[in-house]
Amino acid sequence: MLDNETKEQLTEMMTALARRAQCDRAGAASDLLCWTPLAPVIRAARRARVSEETRAVQVQKKAARICADLSVKHSDLIQPAWS
Repeated sequence: MLDNETKEQLTEMMTALARRAQCDRAGAASDLLCWTPLAPVIRAARRARVSEETRAVQVQKKAARICADLSVKHSDLIQPAWS
């Protein structure tokens, strides 16, 4: 049979797949709602989501640049203290 770690990994994988399927269905539903009087609300929600995702990517890129600069300027801090 399967050990506990494998069971946990399979459970996580199946949960992720289920979430993805739910998101796909929600996306299809919102596409249909775009043709109803709710279209302005759907557009506003999509704009907000895109803006939030864009901001997250910008912050990640900025943090990556800062970390890269720090690792170049202070390479001595990268080495473990006990070696």
